[in-house]
Amino acid sequence: MKRILSLLALAMLSVATLSAQNNTHCAVVGPYYDASGKLVISDPATTLKVQLTVTKEQTIVGPYAKYAQKFLEIRPALVERTTYTVRNAAICLAEMGATALPADATSTAVEGYLGTEEEFAKITPDRLSSAIVSTEDAAYQAAQMIFSIRKHRMELITGEAGENVFGGGLKDALDALDKKEQELLELFLGKKVCSTSTHTYTIPLANGVTEYVVAKFAAQSGLKPASADGDAVKLTLADSGVTPAFTSVQEIEASNKSAIAVRIACLANCSVAAGNKVVGSATLPVYELGRTAYILNPAKK
Repeated sequence: MKRILSLLALAMLSVATLSAQNNTHCAVVGPYYDASGKLVISDPATTLKVQLTVTKEQTIVGPYAKYAQKFLEIRPALVERTTYTVRNAAICLAEMGATALPADATSTAVEGYLGTEEEFAKITPDRLSSAIVSTEDAAYQAAQMIFSIRKHRMELITGEAGENVFGGGLKDALDALDKKEQELLELFLGKKVCSTSTHTYTIPLANGVTEYVVAKFAAQSGLKPASADGDAVKLTLADSGVTPAFTSVQEIEASNKSAIAVRIACLANCSVAAGNKVVGSATLPVYELGRTAYILNPAKK
């Protein structure tokens, strides 16, 4: 009995070795005993991991936006909106997930903004009296301050501001003016908050199935479960046209008493599309699109 188990374990090991030597992904099909004598029912299957990278762009309108055209001759956004986009998809075998894909994460970048994400920096034009100032008057004063800053910047650059500002002092002065101008411009132009997040999905494959819904997606709300409403983010499999085959061993008839059945994975072109746009692809071995072959059991030569 021990000899039989050893021969069977040797057969399994030999198949794995042949697989590596031929650069062919294959696995034994059906029942066999492993090296410890445990009965194993082998049904080769493939599970893929798909990681989606999504960006969220949030446009926030500035409090003086409606006066931007009048005082600065610029056209800012006048309506707040949030837009989600699937930017990229990475695909790998599930067993490679920990090394092939980074951990799910979210990062945020704020463009042209100096305060928090929730509110604008507390910027108001310099006031010399206690008189109440309307929003339009405050916007006008802010615009005049922007023009004044630009004038002072040019004077510093051309040397008209005097000879006592140079070297590091000149750089610090210009940086201070740039920051102040940015704060004031945000009151007119608003700001854009951009967030990037990654989300990983595990997709078990089924025999003969070539299309899977990874998730649903909406430009206004982002990713949703596959069962929800929205545009589908689909994983599609297609035979690459490359037929894996053993090169160092010969396939034999299934009727041969020394035959062992193995499942040879198909090299499939895997792609992920969000709507009509393909956002990621990879060529991976897929058992569900492969074929069953019979080879000589190495333990029975």
